[in-house]
Amino acid sequence: MAMPSPLDNLDGLLTPYNPWWTPASRWTAALPKYRRHVVRHILSDLADLPQAVSVSGPRRVGKSTALKHVIEHLIATDGIDPRRILYFSFDDPAVFSSADAQERIFDVLVEKFRDAGQRTYFFLDEIQRLPRWELFVKKHYDLGTPVRFIVSGSASSPIFRSSHETLLGRIKDRHLLPFTFREYCEYRLRERPAFAEGIAASGGLRAALADGDAALALRVARRLADVTTAFAGEIEAALNDFCCEGGFPEVWPLRDPARKVEYLMEQQVRKVLFEDLFRLTAYRKPENVLRFFVFMLAHPGIEVNLSKVSSEVGVERHILAENLPRLEMTDLLMRVPKFCSPPLRARQRNFKCYPTDPALRNAVLKAWAAPDPPAMGLVAEGLVARTLSEWPERVELSYFRDRDVEVDFVLSSGNGRPLPFEVKYRDRPVLPAGLRAFVDANPSPLGVVLTRAEPPRYDGFLFLPLPLFLLGAT
Repeated sequence: MAMPSPLDNLDGLLTPYNPWWTPASRWTAALPKYRRHVVRHILSDLADLPQAVSVSGPRRVGKSTALKHVIEHLIATDGIDPRRILYFSFDDPAVFSSADAQERIFDVLVEKFRDAGQRTYFFLDEIQRLPRWELFVKKHYDLGTPVRFIVSGSASSPIFRSSHETLLGRIKDRHLLPFTFREYCEYRLRERPAFAEGIAASGGLRAALADGDAALALRVARRLADVTTAFAGEIEAALNDFCCEGGFPEVWPLRDPARKVEYLMEQQVRKVLFEDLFRLTAYRKPENVLRFFVFMLAHPGIEVNLSKVSSEVGVERHILAENLPRLEMTDLLMRVPKFCSPPLRARQRNFKCYPTDPALRNAVLKAWAAPDPPAMGLVAEGLVARTLSEWPERVELSYFRDRDVEVDFVLSSGNGRPLPFEVKYRDRPVLPAGLRAFVDANPSPLGVVLTRAEPPRYDGFLFLPLPLFLLGAT
């Protein structure tokens, strides 16, 4: 006798995931009131682009919540019929109860919700768990099926990353990392909407900097300083806390620092290194990769030579070289190469690394406290690296070093004029010699010094307080 398929009772399988199908449901009451910025971007993609949309990123940063905020907007603001919106998580064990369910579920869903002349929205969460999911999306995209696919998956999963290659030209990816400092402040001040509204109304700092327009950047920065003056105490406290707590929202309510460390090590480090990357390559000694990762996070911002690191951590150099790109894939750390002109040219192998979130370093070092002044300089560099790495104008983010002079970051964009940044998280910083040397030797329209709290000013170089830059340049 054949075993029943979960697809035989499709309504029973789907109804718990789609409470908006029930008119009396109060499902939005359980949603967080704060919406991450990616929600606005996804809605814009759905309105303007024909492609499928994916939301990728590390675990537990709010991808599923973002999808539900999009659904809330489609129903409440755009007036979409709730029955034309389907949500399903491929974490559901019923999908894996039979090979038949895995082979047929995609087409069964499309057939059930196909409505001639009516577009349907499919929100498919944790889709990387369904084998060959990209072929199903490609099939229905190419056939012109009236379904908009919005999928999410862990970017650290090699399955999800490689699947995107099949969908080139058919999918728009929105990469979601842990909360930025701006989002963290907006969340903490969510009961005071004037904060987020003031920042939004004072936009343009990133564009002005990317264009090398010092006068405009200074005007925007001063306007932003004016609108945030009333929140100066909250911003300073938020920066101290963010450098410790980071941008993983499930960490924030945990009171015991040991629990915070345990959570991040289990959910963000061990699961990624020992499970996700194990799918990519069968490690004989996965602890070697963990040792390399811990070394990188314990030494953020130093110039790294793999041969020297190999000697220090006791792991063969070829193992480090093989696994560095894989560690980058996990979104746990960022690699910053040495500056070359033109960008992306083959270069020396030295590089720098920074954690994508400050809490990761605290977790692996088991030092859950606000950084002391020397460490704060390194944390500040990491925050700037994360911010610049997400600029849409970026072609490459690098650092500059020539003999005894250095610049922390150089942003190369399509205009051919590299933009240098120096992080000096201190009061009354002097102009770094490396920044002046770089601007003298390259066609840079502007040099930027990021300070601790000095008001915005320009005297041949643009000085900006770090908190203001983090709030205005994202």
